Amino acid sequence: MMGKYRNFFLFLLFNSFLFAKDISAKLEELIAKGKLDQAENLIYQTQAEGNFSPIIQIYLAKIYFLRKNMKPAYETLMGIETPEDSRTRIRLVQLLLEFGDSALSLKYKDMAINSYYKAYKISPDFPLGSRSKFIAQKLMEEDNYQEAKNFFEKYVSEGGDFEEIAQEYIKCLYLLSQWEEIIKNSSKIVKYKEDAELQFILGEAYLNLAKDYLKKEMYENALEMLDKFIQWGIPKIYLDDAYFLKGQILEDFGNTKEALECYYKVLTLAPPRSIYARKARERISVLENR
Repeated sequence: MMGKYRNFFLFLLFNSFLFAKDISAKLEELIAKGKLDQAENLIYQTQAEGNFSPIIQIYLAKIYFLRKNMKPAYETLMGIETPEDSRTRIRLVQLLLEFGDSALSLKYKDMAINSYYKAYKISPDFPLGSRSKFIAQKLMEEDNYQEAKNFFEKYVSEGGDFEEIAQEYIKCLYLLSQWEEIIKNSSKIVKYKEDAELQFILGEAYLNLAKDYLKKEMYENALEMLDKFIQWGIPKIYLDDAYFLKGQILEDFGNTKEALECYYKVLTLAPPRSIYARKARERISVLENR
């Protein structure tokens, strides 16, 4: 009895496969001949019979797209669930990218980027080229910085010019507090002298990494970053912080002379009643009265 049900199920499955294949072939033929109305009617008839498979939806979206009916094409594409078979998945990805490129040229930027992003979600390894840059920029606007970073890096890994995304990428690293990664790009940041924000970012990366090293008791590393920050000199408002922290490290190292120089430097930079100025005076008094 079980064998009979199994054979019946296989029979239905096989017939369903042949039916889907036959419908696909017919739709391909009609679309190729430009008979879009007939193709659309066949799709509606198929859907009325309960067939809402991804491949049928892909054909419907393609018909809308060929007619330049962008909104229904977009809505149909966005509603298609990820196909189970690889061939249909690739077909959907290719149509999403083709639609996205057309939407972008027509200034439907959100439609384009959402189409690219859906293509990526379906097939993460599929090359996106310059499209990754647009996705990253949209994600930055949405405060999704980690995902934006991933797309900037995908853009470069697929042959994109780093210079095109350098400023946005570095600002993304800053928003992720990735100080070491920012410092690795210091030579590139130096080129963008007109971008004051980037100059501040590099300086803050030096100082913040120094503070991280201090928390980990990695004093020599902290001293190196403080020296780089002092040499960079931007943002100037934090120079008194840097000199005071450097003074503390040098004092711990037993280098009283240079520690005093740092504390005196704090007094020239910090407002007289500030915390750092008060602390610097205290350390000067202790060191000079030993």
